[in-house]
Formats: sequence, structure tokens, C-alpha cells
Amino acid sequence: MHFRTVLVISILILLPALSFAKDPLEAVRDNIESGIRVLEDPQYADGSRKAEQQKVLWEIMQQTYDFRVFSQKVLSSYWYRFSARQRDDFVRVFSEFLGKFYLTKLQDRYNGQKVFYLRQQIINESRALVEIEVSWKKIKVPLTLRVTKRSGKWKVYDLDVLGINAVSNYRAQFKSMLKKESPQQIIGRLKDKIAKLDGKSRPG
Repeated sequence: MHFRTVLVISILILLPALSFAKDPLEAVRDNIESGIRVLEDPQYADGSRKAEQQKVLWEIMQQTYDFRVFSQKVLSSYWYRFSARQRDDFVRVFSEFLGKFYLTKLQDRYNGQKVFYLRQQIINESRALVEIEVSWKKIKVPLTLRVTKRSGKWKVYDLDVLGINAVSNYRAQFKSMLKKESPQQIIGRLKDKIAKLDGKSRPG
């Protein structure tokens, strides 16, 4: 087959994938809207299905956030004090803690808040900023999401809200603990926090 024919066919095959590739704002919006649909789904109105709803929300949260990048930035230079296995363990338990802690609050407090998707700023091929606003009790709260692209997907790895930066906030907490405790002790702390959250979530 002539080289030009092969080239044209290859381009035509690739075009649909390129056309439907999501930009950062689209990726954020699609994941947030998926979460809102789950929060508003009447099948979860019965409190007995709260755990089931949280499981679905957790799946969406994992698609939205890059917990490994977030964890590495939170630990900063201490990341290199963790062995490869401890890093994996930390990412797993830290993300699980964040999911259980924040999703429980989200389920309790969500009351039809609206999200406005404002703009995006592409920094380079793997970094971007996405600005959104959340309507909370008639006040619009601005959020800046830092997103990274890995394996062809844009995911959030940090956020700023009302002058508070997520990475900086957690970094200060872990820095204080890591001055006195080993990586394994920190992982153990997170496991204890998860166990406590599981205890609170159980009925009765």
C-alpha cells in the first residue's frame, strides 16, 4: 500500500480519539457532575444506602484526583524517607482516609449547591489550572484546582479555597508528625483514623 494512503488512513483513525480528548475543565466538570447525579439520585434517599452511595462517590473521586501526586507533594522531601512499599501504603491509606472523611461530610451537607465552571489556564502539556465557583448559602465560593495529566487523563492534585491550600495545609501537619515519628508510624496513624471513621459510619 502506498505510504501516503497508509498515512491518511492512520490520521483518520486517530482523529476521533483526538477530537474527543477532554481538556482540563471538561474533565473536572464531567467528574463533578457525575458526583452530583449520585448525590441527587433518589435511590439513595434511604439512609440505609448511604454506604452504597459513598462507594459510588469514591469511585468517582478516584477518577477525579491524582492521590499519588497529591501525597508526594504533601510529604515533600519526606517522601524519600519512605521505602517504595511505604509510599504505596501511604498513598493508599491517605487517599482512603480523605475519601471517607470528606465524602461523609459531603453526603451530610450537600443540599443542591450549584457549581459554576469559569475558566482554565494551560500551563504546559501536563499541568493546568481550573477555576470554579460553588454556590454555598447564597455565597459563591471560588476554588482554583491544580490538575495534572497522566496516562492521557486530567486529574486534580491540589486546590485553593478561601486562601487555604490543600497541599500546604496537610504538609504542615505531616511535617510536624514526621519530626517525631517514622513513616510506618504515620501509616499506622492513618489506619487508626480510618478505623474510627468506619466505626462512626456504622449504624447504632
